[in-house]
Amino acid sequence: MNPQEATHIRPYAKELFGLCANKADEFRLLGYEHAKMEEIWAFVCAKVPSDTPLHAVVDFILSLRVMDFMNYQTIAAYKGEMND
Repeated sequence: MNPQEATHIRPYAKELFGLCANKADEFRLLGYEHAKMEEIWAFVCAKVPSDTPLHAVVDFILSLRVMDFMNYQTIAAYKGEMND
């Protein structure tokens, strides 16, 4: 699922990308140097259903924990879905 394809999300995609970039910066400050905005956006796309209201997508991004993101990254690496 790509939240950007949802008509109620599409007008706010730039702001959502900005939130993902801020979250990547936060992760880097916590010591996870390789966190990228694109990877966080991919995590959001994988976990958030397309019919989720905008405020819930924003809440999901803002409340994203490093552990949840790293678990997703680890599973994706095991499955061979990581893009280096």
